[in-house]
Amino acid sequence: MSITDNSMPRVTKEPDLLDGWWTSEYNFSLEQRAILGKTWICIAHCSRFTKPGDYISMDLAGFPIIVILGKDRIARTFHNVCRHRAYTVTKKPAGSSLVLGCRYHGWSYDTRGTLVKAPHFDNIPGFDKSENGLFKVRTCMDRGGFIYVNLDSGNRNIPDCDGTIPFALDHGLSATSRWLTSWEVKGAFNWKTIGASDRTGIGTTNYSTGYPVLESIKSIFRRSGVDTSRVVNFYISSLTSIFVFPASKVWAMATAFPMSAGECRLRCDIFTITQEKVLNEGDEKVLRAFFDAFVHDLEQQYTEIKLEVSLGSHMSSVHQAMKDHLKLERQLGRRILPGRKDEERSEGFCRAERVCRELDEIEKMKPASGHSTARADSMQGDVDW
Repeated sequence: MSITDNSMPRVTKEPDLLDGWWTSEYNFSLEQRAILGKTWICIAHCSRFTKPGDYISMDLAGFPIIVILGKDRIARTFHNVCRHRAYTVTKKPAGSSLVLGCRYHGWSYDTRGTLVKAPHFDNIPGFDKSENGLFKVRTCMDRGGFIYVNLDSGNRNIPDCDGTIPFALDHGLSATSRWLTSWEVKGAFNWKTIGASDRTGIGTTNYSTGYPVLESIKSIFRRSGVDTSRVVNFYISSLTSIFVFPASKVWAMATAFPMSAGECRLRCDIFTITQEKVLNEGDEKVLRAFFDAFVHDLEQQYTEIKLEVSLGSHMSSVHQAMKDHLKLERQLGRRILPGRKDEERSEGFCRAERVCRELDEIEKMKPASGHSTARADSMQGDVDW
């Protein structure tokens, strides 16, 4: 009896690269669920908030969130979604307010996320304001003042700060740093590009081997009050890098917020380690040019790297986490969104909700006139959180 090739079992190696690793929107959606929605992400520094009520808002892993400083000087993070009709509470990327109000029916929350005002709900039996505050997001601050969030409420781990704290101490970065300014830049690159190549200069004192565009920018602005000719940077989390400009007593955080498989929004926060340093117009131009060049180089890297057909060792853990998450989803027969909050509606809430729907119907039946009968969600002007 002869054995032919067709009768032998075939052993095939699982491909190293998921289809569309750098470009697939399907993979990007999986990354949001398996990575960005389940890990600690450094998104801010405590000195970004100078007084109670200061806040920043952003989208992380497909969820809108808000970080706000309380009257007790503690920064807390919440889902930026009203508990009533799931409308966005704050519209601005940054601002300051001790009370955050939703425009739809006027629900308002304090800096602890507690519901303090719910028109038409106060006299409804069974409705409890304390049970309808903003959904909390796990938040942690390390000794250097860096703020981390984790959308997965079931993850009881703490962020890994082993490398961040020594770096911060070595360069004078602390909770006493002072925030100077912020801006955002859009870039056409995949978020994984940030840590995908040694050319990012992680752990080095300059970009001479990795950022030719940055080199030319630095030569133009040698005489600025901010010296970018020497920079030290550190990769603090999957989306965030720290840049220190030692000769200028200025440092920066660059945090990428993925928008799609091939696009990110980079928020640049500028700080100083002294109380005297201020930025003039020329200084800010230098820093903006620096980060424009940083984004440009990431775009160039993305153009090159998205053609690769194998994963580096730095991507293996990401790949494995995605496979594990996908396997679990297939077992359960549904998508698992770690950041999603499913809530149970009390009987009192449901009764109050019926009241609101009836009020909405009454408003719709009113004849149009020159008098203001607008709902809270159509108000303009000063009511703009």
